[in-house]
Amino acid sequence: YPGVAIEAVTDSSRYFVLRIQDEGGRSAFIGVGFGDRSDSFDLNVALQDHFKWVKKEEEAEKEKEEGKPNLDLGFKDGQTIKINMKIT
Repeated sequence: YPGVAIEAVTDSSRYFVLRIQDEGGRSAFIGVGFGDRSDSFDLNVALQDHFKWVKKEEEAEKEKEEGKPNLDLGFKDGQTIKINMKIT
């Protein structure tokens, strides 16, 4: 983020530009503005969260293709753990 489909306007925190493309490759740009700054902030956070998730998924897929083993932190059969606690 920003990506090719949505971008924040550089001189305002409340406005965004959406790029819409049809199957033929033609593009249109649509401006979106929020009257309330908190609504704009919510959209911005949601976009950042989405793109972080996309990046994480791409990295996981890349690791899977490279054959890196998954980290297994689960208990194996017969393994136990002991915790000593002093409760007064």
